[in-house]
Amino acid sequence: MLAAGRSLIRTTNRKMEDLLQSAAVERRSKVRFPLELRVRYRSLARRCPAAGTGMVVNISRSGVLVSSEHAIREGARVELNIEWPSLLDGRVPLQVVTVGRVVRCEPSRFAVVLAQYQFRTTKKKDLAIHLVGGARSLTAG
Repeated sequence: MLAAGRSLIRTTNRKMEDLLQSAAVERRSKVRFPLELRVRYRSLARRCPAAGTGMVVNISRSGVLVSSEHAIREGARVELNIEWPSLLDGRVPLQVVTVGRVVRCEPSRFAVVLAQYQFRTTKKKDLAIHLVGGARSLTAG
């Protein structure tokens, strides 16, 4: 009877260890979407401002992982301007403007927990239209 109880405790402990280990692998509560989007960022610190461009690696409702050439210090408040892949009404470019705090830094990327975000329209980009069979080209914009 005593041996059966020890065996049950060992089995239960092993299951708990497996559960804790799998929970440690993925701690995020929100689903991240792997998207490659251009981003401009700037720190909101007055003492040592930093700014640059990069690419979004993945994004969720509450966080963004950004790949960049410049390091941003952990704890810094940043503003991100992310080019959104779809157009408003099929013709107006959008961007997501976010404010958050850097929670993780690596040599070529940093993670931001978002405090707020807002979709904004951006200026239309000039699109060159090349006419087939014609020598002219027009610029839409």
